[in-house]
Amino acid sequence: MQALNSESGEIRLVNLTKKFGETVAVKDINLTIPHGSYCCLLGPSGCGKTTILRMIAGHETPSSGEIFIGENMVVGLPPVQRGTAMMFQSYALFPHLSIRDNVAFYLKMRGVAKEERRRQADEMLERVQLAHLRDRMPAQLSGGQQQRVALARSLITNPRVLLLDEPLSALDEFLRLQMRGELKALQNELGITFVHVTHTQPEAIALADMVVVMDNGRIDQAASAREIFNTPATPYVARFMGAQNVMTGTVQGMSNGVAFLKGAQGVSFEIAGKRDLKAGDTVSFAVRRDRIATHRRAKASGPQPVNAIVGRIDAIEYQGNFVKVSIDVPGLDSFVANVPDAEYFVEPIKPGDEVTASWNREQAHVLDEVDTGSSDPYAAS
Repeated sequence: MQALNSESGEIRLVNLTKKFGETVAVKDINLTIPHGSYCCLLGPSGCGKTTILRMIAGHETPSSGEIFIGENMVVGLPPVQRGTAMMFQSYALFPHLSIRDNVAFYLKMRGVAKEERRRQADEMLERVQLAHLRDRMPAQLSGGQQQRVALARSLITNPRVLLLDEPLSALDEFLRLQMRGELKALQNELGITFVHVTHTQPEAIALADMVVVMDNGRIDQAASAREIFNTPATPYVARFMGAQNVMTGTVQGMSNGVAFLKGAQGVSFEIAGKRDLKAGDTVSFAVRRDRIATHRRAKASGPQPVNAIVGRIDAIEYQGNFVKVSIDVPGLDSFVANVPDAEYFVEPIKPGDEVTASWNREQAHVLDEVDTGSSDPYAAS
């Protein structure tokens, strides 16, 4: 099928700020979301992501700054003139109307003749694979089917941008995974810009061309899903994505592009030089959980090796294809190794065991900021 709307759905936010009384919900945001992309605004509750979505839609007015959709500055325009459609978390279907009439409701308000609006509603229901249920009432549908009806009702407005506010949060795990794939496939088919608010990291990673990680009304990092996951910019992003361990050390020296660091309790680290560092610099770096090797601590051990920490197993969680091993390490808020299940069950370790966790220096990714301690509610996820 052809794209739903060929007009540019590029979104530009310029110095965007929103205050509610003395509370600053969004702080001087600058962001460009390319036309035809799937963008996820990701962060914990209260970080400002839904406020941004509502300002793009026209349901909130910025305290300062500009919003462009395509070439048009839309601040001050009513929602109907912005070329956007918003799908709310609750779906907000009319319980007394059939599925077809729910989808056609917007066209009815615009004075479109009954035959034409029903034709367009049927076309939209065909897109979301619900044409065979068009005469049913919302209460007769499953949660996933109700969501598709809400999608069809939003798309019938022929938007350049579809805004989705936590669209999968009301679904059970099976439906959430199914609808995740359907949303991405639909966005690819339609060719319009999707902006999707979520607090769920796997959802953002699976769906987005562009992930925007937010904290306290500001953007910590905006990049591709792969870059966010593998090369987080800050300790907050590394912890929030749930896949990295964050450590800090002081540079003791450099040699052949390798930095030698001293960390808490005298632990020695080596990291491949990814930027200019000098002796005395304090550096934070991250190592992916699935790059950590673990083994029982020898009773009579010599000097502690480089890029290795000693701790006691705090918890074990079987995750199917890997085992999440949480290690209590003095001086660190949390440390986790994701051990492949086949490897773990060769010689299982258990809570209370003392272990050494180690990694190669090439696995360390230097962060742009020095870690000052985690206040992230998802740090231990």
